Amino acid sequence: KIRSNTEINCNLHNQAQAIYQNMFSSNELPKGTLSELITVKYGKDHKKLNDGHYPVYGSGGIMRYVDKPLYDKESVLIPRKGSLNNVMYVNEPFWSVDTMFYTEMKVQNVAKYVFHFLKNIDLVSLNAGSAVPSMTTDILNRMVIKIPSSNQLAEFETLVSPLYQSVDSNKKQSASLASLRDTLLPKLMSGEIDVSKVEL
Repeated sequence: KIRSNTEINCNLHNQAQAIYQNMFSSNELPKGTLSELITVKYGKDHKKLNDGHYPVYGSGGIMRYVDKPLYDKESVLIPRKGSLNNVMYVNEPFWSVDTMFYTEMKVQNVAKYVFHFLKNIDLVSLNAGSAVPSMTTDILNRMVIKIPSSNQLAEFETLVSPLYQSVDSNKKQSASLASLRDTLLPKLMSGEIDVSKVEL
């Protein structure tokens, strides 16, 4: 079921990306810079935080859970070092480590639009590092991006939000199943739970 949910979520993301391409492929849209839509912020060190239930995001995904969030609004997370193309969309309170940028939205209904824009770009090709792939705020802020109208952004939000809600639901189900598996499997392996008499 966890594998199935992962495949379904991949399909849902592809559907949302197709809607993005269909709506914003026109060259007639005015252009500006990414800095007009978002503010890029630096993540912070998490090592001194206590364990809790807020996810800590690094460039590889969730690293741990802590007792307080760094930011509690919709955001797009952009790796500063490491796996530069692993851009993430987050719509829950979270902490972002110091190798991961997070973003504040300057325009309503723009977070998902910015996420799909960045997912459509090979950020590795813009690498500013040497030994370790790196991204800078200057590179991000200067990126040229189409600037849709508020009505277009609202329409895009309406179309893709149900897809994102399904993704979120599937993630929560998978996390619950993984937790149950991790709890039961050691007990099954040790014989603490006896299933020998279970009839299939």
